[in-house]
Amino acid sequence: MQEKDVFTFTERMNAMNVRQIFTHRNIYLFGLSLMLVTLPTSRYLMSIAQFILIFNWLFDRKLLSKFRNFFKNKPALVIFSVFFIHVIGLLWTTDFQYALKDLRIKLPLLALPIIISTTPPLGKKDFFNLMTLYVAANLFGTFFSLGKLLTDDVFNIRNISVFISHIRFALNLALAFFVSIYLFFQNDYLFPRLRWLFLVSGLWLFTFLILMESVTGLSVVLITAFVLLMVYFFRTRNFWHKFTVVVILIVIPVALALYLRSLYHEVIPDEPFYHERLDKLTRQGNPYFHDSTLTGVENGHWVGQYIEMDELKAGWKKRSRIPFEGFDEKGNPVRFTLMRYLTSKGLRKDADGVMALTDDDVRAVEMGFANKDHLIESSLKRRIKTVIWELEIYRQTGCLSGNSVTQRLEFWRAGLQIIRENFWIGVGTGDIDNAFKAMYPKIKSQLPPEQWWRTHNQYLTVFATLGLFGFLWFIFALIYPGLKLNMFSNYFYLVFFVIGALSMITGDTLDTQAGVTFWAFFTMFFLFNGEENAPSRNQKQLRLKIFQHGQ
Repeated sequence: MQEKDVFTFTERMNAMNVRQIFTHRNIYLFGLSLMLVTLPTSRYLMSIAQFILIFNWLFDRKLLSKFRNFFKNKPALVIFSVFFIHVIGLLWTTDFQYALKDLRIKLPLLALPIIISTTPPLGKKDFFNLMTLYVAANLFGTFFSLGKLLTDDVFNIRNISVFISHIRFALNLALAFFVSIYLFFQNDYLFPRLRWLFLVSGLWLFTFLILMESVTGLSVVLITAFVLLMVYFFRTRNFWHKFTVVVILIVIPVALALYLRSLYHEVIPDEPFYHERLDKLTRQGNPYFHDSTLTGVENGHWVGQYIEMDELKAGWKKRSRIPFEGFDEKGNPVRFTLMRYLTSKGLRKDADGVMALTDDDVRAVEMGFANKDHLIESSLKRRIKTVIWELEIYRQTGCLSGNSVTQRLEFWRAGLQIIRENFWIGVGTGDIDNAFKAMYPKIKSQLPPEQWWRTHNQYLTVFATLGLFGFLWFIFALIYPGLKLNMFSNYFYLVFFVIGALSMITGDTLDTQAGVTFWAFFTMFFLFNGEENAPSRNQKQLRLKIFQHGQ
């Protein structure tokens, strides 16, 4: 009998330990942790994290009380309304299949505002632990991508982002960078030696954005840093601090403008394609062919000028074992790589040009390097120079060369025309995709049909989908919660707000699973958590009041 009592007591203790572990609070923290880990690393587990948060919330005895509190919480309701206005867009749509698909993608806008706003805020320790976990997850993503870059044949640097799209990954890296910098200065949370790890982490994350050639990510970091400096300028009373900030805000943009200007002059030829001083014959007396359809440039020289194909073929046969009609080691036609490489050195595409190449130059062409500077220039510099040239070509001729930047300009042109024709109420939630497919032929776009995509601009997409009134409400929903809770003076919320707002200029952030989850989660997470980090007591009390009593 005594043994039975002991066994029963042990069972009770084990059951009690299980109940203490699997509390609603601990499951909620686990769901948040999984979400932060998977935002930069796994779309599948990202969905699992949301299901954990949803089921944990539904099986709470205080469910009805939570519902009542949610409908009294104006900031959370306004964020939730972003989903609801797309539901309203069903009233004048015709393609309900596409509409339901779009609404399914936007489900995080329905679930996360309800769950996070009706759950008690995190304490400072939990908040910073989760932020540390988020930084670690992004570091893991960069190390995995770096391993792929070093071990695989990667011809497009964007492909090293294997978990989510390179744009969403870059946004996560940008946010993790600012989190790392903040944690470096957080004296109360970490030991001094550990703080330096966050500085190193931040520097690595920024370096990886350069390695990934992410113009979007780097632009987001620079603009967000500019905003933070502006805020600091108005908040500090120290004269020398203000003076230093002013110097930085002037010097960096000027230096950047001068650098871009120098790259522009490196790229753009000094003279037009056809001019009176063009030679007509090679030194061997053969006529040059000037092919204006080859619109590319290398280092300020036209690829299509001074071509004598027979001499070029004969000269290459003497210098290389790779056939002139063959392919370089990157899989590109070697004759085009050769023409571009000769152009980059200011040489003509004839026998003299080929013979002027060094053995190292010939080997570079065989390896697939199309420009002499590709051997020494950073990949980011090459990327910027390519963007400059393709923007110039688009400006002059409207020609699209396949670059994502010029393609976006064409997407925006189609989107603006849809807005003009459906200004007041838009085309409806389900018809936006068909509207774009119908618009590209109408505006005589040069984009191939397989690239008749939406605007890659969330603001234009919302305007085209829901019209003027839907667009104005969307802008209100972005700004109001932060103003209502006085969160634009909070470091984390301000940083994320700027990153999120900028991401919507160059991407349909809310129209992809990774993008909408990123925006909905962090908007709610920073609005309603980490209240001890609020810059004022009034702000903390306001957020607690909204949670406890509604607004």
